[in-house]
Amino acid sequence: MHEMIEYAFYGALIFQMSFMFILYLQNRKEYYIIYTLYVLGVFLVMEPKLIGIIHAYIFLVEWTTVLVYILFLDSFLEISSHSKTFKKFIHYLGPSVMGLMVIQFIMTWIKEYFGPMDTLNLVAHRVDQGFFYATFVAGAYTLYETYRLKNTLSRYILAGTCILLVSLILNRVFYDYFNVLPIIFGTFFELLLFVAAIGYKTNLLESEKRKTHEQLMQTTLMALKDQMNPHFIANCLNSIKLLIQQQKEKEAIEYLTEFSKLHRLVVEHFQEVKVSLKKELRICESYVEMERLRFKQTFNYEFDIRVDDNLLTFIEVPPLLFQPIVENAIWHGLIKKEGPKHLCIKVEDRGGVLQCSIEDNGIGRSKANNGSVKEGVERGRKSTGIANTKEKIKVYNELFHNQLEMKFIDKQNEQGHAAGLKVLFNIQYD
Repeated sequence: MHEMIEYAFYGALIFQMSFMFILYLQNRKEYYIIYTLYVLGVFLVMEPKLIGIIHAYIFLVEWTTVLVYILFLDSFLEISSHSKTFKKFIHYLGPSVMGLMVIQFIMTWIKEYFGPMDTLNLVAHRVDQGFFYATFVAGAYTLYETYRLKNTLSRYILAGTCILLVSLILNRVFYDYFNVLPIIFGTFFELLLFVAAIGYKTNLLESEKRKTHEQLMQTTLMALKDQMNPHFIANCLNSIKLLIQQQKEKEAIEYLTEFSKLHRLVVEHFQEVKVSLKKELRICESYVEMERLRFKQTFNYEFDIRVDDNLLTFIEVPPLLFQPIVENAIWHGLIKKEGPKHLCIKVEDRGGVLQCSIEDNGIGRSKANNGSVKEGVERGRKSTGIANTKEKIKVYNELFHNQLEMKFIDKQNEQGHAAGLKVLFNIQYD
């Protein structure tokens, strides 16, 4: 029975070492590799015959394991960053332990090679005894600094260490009855709690990483939106100025009223990184009406909404998503066209995908761009609005894990000539 428990314990140690080493290779966190070395040290202390360590040299493994244990706590809990005294302690700990190990190794080798010597035996015994007491003091001080942190991670470590200490006491008192079983169980639960602490810290780091990433994405999204606002606001103000210069006061007042309505809608959601599709369509409709007034109602428009109002409220999109596309359709598609001019904004449900289309019967991109039909180019000039819209969609999808995509479709008539542009926004919501 004891052998089965020991084999299971050794198997668990090997699994932990392998798992933590893989995590180290993936994340390159220092405490992963130090913990791996600590588990290896525990394994060799429990089974020194594995690498042929004779009893006289077992101190090499024991002392190293104690050193690695303290280094692990410092690396994992970052104790040195909270305590200058502990930082100095760690600075001198490694060289001191290594120096004592070299001295002890030389004396042990001399005893093994030349035979027992009373003076040498006494010195070696004193060094070993001194290291034991020094280990006790160093361990107690390390646990004291761990306790001072008073966080969740330190509680995991303290609980694991206490279990190990209790198991060592039980092993000494009841060795004749239980052999090494108390140490096996104590070490197992200590390492289990250490692994739990590592998992907890990994989760915290990932959460902080996600939070930082989301904050960065939100900042980027807000910046992209801010780049758009001055663009179309400047155009609106120029139009009002032109109407006043032409002494068309009635049209200017009507236009200014519509502009105020639009501006109020935009400012209302200025600090938002996403708005409902219903609100976005309202902003878009206000903008189209304002542009229609500017161009003396020379084009017609319609909003063909074929979905339930609740779905429009449920679906969310980046603010001012449609405005640059609509502006592009009016200014560089419809206004340059002879004859009837029509703009259609349609929303329909395609079974789990909400499709929003902005379609015009203007001159098309090929004519406006003198043959250039690149999606990154507006009709007649390089697209700042469309480029920002593409970047906004990219950031929005990454930030909120959505599937929002934009497509351009160049329309043609029966003769194969350009007959406008259709821009599709597909929003997956199911």
